[in-house]
Amino acid sequence: MKPYNMIGQIPNELARTEVITQAEPATRAPLRTVAENLSRRGLAVAKVELANTALLAFTEVLFDVDPDGVMPNIDADGRLLIPAPWGRSGGRMWGLRNTEQRTFTWLMRRRSETQNQPLFVYDAESRQWLLGRGYSKRSALAYVRTMPVTLPEWRAAWSATRSQWSRDNLGE
Repeated sequence: MKPYNMIGQIPNELARTEVITQAEPATRAPLRTVAENLSRRGLAVAKVELANTALLAFTEVLFDVDPDGVMPNIDADGRLLIPAPWGRSGGRMWGLRNTEQRTFTWLMRRRSETQNQPLFVYDAESRQWLLGRGYSKRSALAYVRTMPVTLPEWRAAWSATRSQWSRDNLGE
């Protein structure tokens, strides 16, 4: 059995995060410092950073407004009209791998079921994601910044989606 090679994985995850943000990060960003430790914790932290970056970027795009004042990415009934990073068709579009998308889906569904006022709500009957009630762009961005994906959440989701059953049945 070949030894697990993480040396190349952590920098690759960081590069993917930079692609999403399309910004040059500081050379000594906290994520880079953690990743330089070349540990599994560093890899997990990089995945969490990737998920949070995608969540923030998605939320910003979701609330874009046309010149006439209409939000074209949210339907009148709250349905999300663009693919979400955690959605089956949106994961690749937002730069996530299939395993990351499935993990993100599990995590976002749990948030939808367990949080009092979730930002995104999954409607199992219609199999669609909705914007939580009462959110404006300002409150949605505040939610994403104050309630980011955490390392324990990601680890629980990663663990739950690592079976063949979950690969076949968790998705949208």
